[in-house]
Amino acid sequence: MDHSVTFARHYARLIWLLLHEPANVDEQKASLRALVTISKDGAVSLGGSGDAIRANTDPVPNALSGVADLARRMGAHAVAEVAFDAGASAAGVLGSARILAGEASAGDGGTAALSKLQALGAPGVRFVAQPAKTPVAVHAPAAAAPAPPTAAPASPPLPAPLSETGTLPDFGLGELDVLDEQTMQAKLRPTPRAMAAVPPSGENRAEGGGMFEQFAATRAPTASHGELLAQLDQATGANVLTRVLDDLVAIAESAARDARLAPVCEILCRVTRREPQIHDFDAKRAFVMAQRRLAKPQLLRALTQELPHAGDQRDAFIAVLVRAGEDGADALIEQVAAISGQNERRTYFDALLQLQAGVPTLIHMLGDVRWFVARNAAELLGEMQAREAEPQLTELLRHTDDRVRRAATSALMRLGTTRAMNAIQEALKDGAPAMRMQAAAALVARKDVKTAATLVRALEEEKDDEVQAAFLLALGKLATSDAVQRLLRAAEAERGLFKKKSTAFRVAAVQGLAEARTPEALEGLKGLVSDKDDDVAGTAKVALQRIAKATSLT
Repeated sequence: MDHSVTFARHYARLIWLLLHEPANVDEQKASLRALVTISKDGAVSLGGSGDAIRANTDPVPNALSGVADLARRMGAHAVAEVAFDAGASAAGVLGSARILAGEASAGDGGTAALSKLQALGAPGVRFVAQPAKTPVAVHAPAAAAPAPPTAAPASPPLPAPLSETGTLPDFGLGELDVLDEQTMQAKLRPTPRAMAAVPPSGENRAEGGGMFEQFAATRAPTASHGELLAQLDQATGANVLTRVLDDLVAIAESAARDARLAPVCEILCRVTRREPQIHDFDAKRAFVMAQRRLAKPQLLRALTQELPHAGDQRDAFIAVLVRAGEDGADALIEQVAAISGQNERRTYFDALLQLQAGVPTLIHMLGDVRWFVARNAAELLGEMQAREAEPQLTELLRHTDDRVRRAATSALMRLGTTRAMNAIQEALKDGAPAMRMQAAAALVARKDVKTAATLVRALEEEKDDEVQAAFLLALGKLATSDAVQRLLRAAEAERGLFKKKSTAFRVAAVQGLAEARTPEALEGLKGLVSDKDDDVAGTAKVALQRIAKATSLT
C-alpha cells in the first residue's frame, strides 16, 4: 500500500476521534504518532469530493474509519485539498485536523479555515480552498422604484472560533510543538497593546502561597543544580520548595536541549525520590505540578537513553518512569522501536514489564511497516500477557516477514486463550518452515490433550525433513500414549523394496522417544539398539546412556 493511502487512513481516523471520541487520548496519540512517522516517507495531498477522499490521486476506501467524515468536514470548510510536506510537523498535522473537526463558517469560501491554519504558524501543512463558483448574470427588472437609503454594510464576519473538542494532553512527541486548544485560540486573537507590568511586592507574593509561584514569570536559576538538589532535600516550606522545583525544571529542560543527559537523570530521580517524603498540602501540590513539567517526552527520552547504563541507579530510573505512567511507557517504547541490539532491547523489555503500561501504543506498533518494530511490539505484548492484543496478534500471523510471524506465535502462546491456540494450529500450515517448527513447539508448551492428534496430522502432510524432525521431537516432549505410539512407528524400519524411511527421519523419532522417557518409550529404545542401521542403533544407545545417567543423578 502506498504511503499516501496509509497516511490518509490515519488522518481520517484522527478526524473521527476528534469528532466522536474527544476523550480517547490513547487512540489520538497513536494516530498522531503514526502520521508523523509516515509523513517522513514523502509528501501527501488529500483531496475531497463529496464523501470520497483521494491521496496523491489514489482513491481511499470509503469503508475505512473516518474517511466519509474527513470528506464532509473538508466540504463544510470549503477546503478542496490538504497538502502535507514530507516530514510535516506534529503541530501542523494536529492543528489542521482540529480546524477541520471544528465549527465551519458557511459560505466563506474557505477563508476562515485558511486563516486559522496560517495563524498557527505550523510549517509543512497547507489548505487549498475550493474554487469560487462563477456567478450567473441576472438582468435587472425595468424601471424599479428607488430603494430607501440603506445602512452602511456590516463588516465581514470574523472566523468562527474553534469548537470545544476537549484539550488534548502532551502527545509524547519530544521537542515538537503540538498546540493545544487554548494556544490556538490565543494565536487567533489580535495581540494586545503592550503595557508596563507592576511587579508584585515580596509580601503579597509570600501570602499567595506556593500555588501562585507556578504562574510567576520565568527567571534564570541563581544556583547550580547540585546546590538546588541539596536545598530540595532540606526544605519543607511550600514557597521554598516551589522556587527550587521551578529552577530544577528549568535546568533539566536546558540540559536536555544541550544533550547533557546526566543532570536530567539526576534531577528526575531526586525529585521523584523526595516527593513521597512531603506531606504538606501546598508543598505536595508544587511537586505534582513540577512532575507534570518533568514528564515531557524530551526529558523522559534522556532518561530512557541512559537506562541501559544506569547500573545501581536502575531502580531510581524505573521509579521515575513508573511515576510518569503512560508517558514513561511511551518513552520506553520509543527506544524499543529505535534499537535492534538484543541486550538493550532486553533492558527496555524488563522495564516495560515493571511498568505494565503502554499496551495501546504497543498494539498500534504491530501495524508498523518496519518489521523489527512489529516484532518487538509482539514480543512485549506476549510477555505482558496483554489479552486485549489477541485480535491484532492473530492478524499478524499473516505478516509477510516470518520473523514477525514467529514473534506473534510466541506471544499468542503466552496468552494461552482458545482463540490464540486455534491460530497457532493454523500456523502449522505456514509457508515458512521455521514458522511451522515454532508453531509445533508452541502447541507442546500448552500440553493440550488434542495436541498429539493435531501434530500427527501435520506430520503426515509435512514434506520438509527439518520440520518433520521438529514435529517428532515435539511429540516426544508431549509424551502422551498416542504420541509415543506414533514415534515407535516412525522409528521402525519399513519393509519392502520400495518402502524405505530416511535415516534422518528414524533418528529424529529415536530422539523423540528419548524425550518422552515413558516405560513404553524406553522399551522401544532398547529394541532399537540392535537395529541394522548404525545411525539409528547408535542414537538409541546414546539416548539410553543419557537417561540412565540422569536417573542415577536424581
